[in-house]
Amino acid sequence: MTILKGGVVGFGNIGQGLTRYINEHKQGEARIVAACNRSKPNLDLAREEYGLEVTHDMHELVDMDLDFVLVVSTSYAHADQVAIAAEAGLHVFCEKPIALTLEDADRMIEAVESAGVVNVVNYSMRYIDAYLKIKALVDAGKLGRLLSICHYKTRAFGLYGAGARHRAVVEPEESGGWTVHHACHDIDFLYWVNGPIAQAYAATQTTVPDKDSEEVVLGTVVFENGAIGHVGDSVCCIRDHYTQIIGTEASLVLSGEHEETELRFHREGEWRPEIIPARDTKRRGGGTDHFLACIREGKQSPNSLRSARHSLEVALAMQESARSGQVVKLEGR
Repeated sequence: MTILKGGVVGFGNIGQGLTRYINEHKQGEARIVAACNRSKPNLDLAREEYGLEVTHDMHELVDMDLDFVLVVSTSYAHADQVAIAAEAGLHVFCEKPIALTLEDADRMIEAVESAGVVNVVNYSMRYIDAYLKIKALVDAGKLGRLLSICHYKTRAFGLYGAGARHRAVVEPEESGGWTVHHACHDIDFLYWVNGPIAQAYAATQTTVPDKDSEEVVLGTVVFENGAIGHVGDSVCCIRDHYTQIIGTEASLVLSGEHEETELRFHREGEWRPEIIPARDTKRRGGGTDHFLACIREGKQSPNSLRSARHSLEVALAMQESARSGQVVKLEGR
């Protein structure tokens, strides 16, 4: 088997983690051989501790005889980097959010689809055991027609006002703000499970002074199929999550965190819920196993840039709603 050679763009925590995962666990299948980063210290780390070829220039990276690129850099830079990789004929794995504007998202989609390269977005909930089980229950019709779907998450980093300095909160011009940067996970989960969203309303709060930032996000959505949904996300000091789906035939609740997670499935007309074993721990390689399998099999992924566009559109609509105080209708796909 020919070993696929990859490059990583953005050698921060995510880039380093994915490089370790692939080079330690995918031996004989794939290997990260090069890194591109804007800061010299991280490039020195990539060269000295990981043994990678390094460059500051994305164009130099794609000329290094690669098969694929992991784009895990700062969010605002994704669009140009994905386009350059696709135009060089390289398969692309992109961290969320794919871009900060729909115009950039469309440019990225055009680039990968014109080139015919495999493209996968790292929306991690699509690769986690507990959420895959929820998706399977919904797809099998076990809940009947969905009436509502809600997902709430807090990330245990801390608020700016208490001294925490999450980069996505402090630099919304690069991250897109907390809604685009992190609540996009929750939005994508709702879309993945129940289809397109037709309208959104949201409100936000922050302790960051004099900045258009977000640290608490609460949103309400209406799906094209008439179901309703809620999204809640915060950078605050609590680490927790809660998912609730109500259907005409059954409902479920996923709550807790990691080893303490519990998935309760409750059929209408029955008094005792079924407890389904579930783990919500992130896979170490995120969606890279899926990405590499798609390359090997020569097939496109449903977890594509085109799919991720809708989640970005909803996140931007929620930000617009929070600013205007009005419900925002989406234009549709």
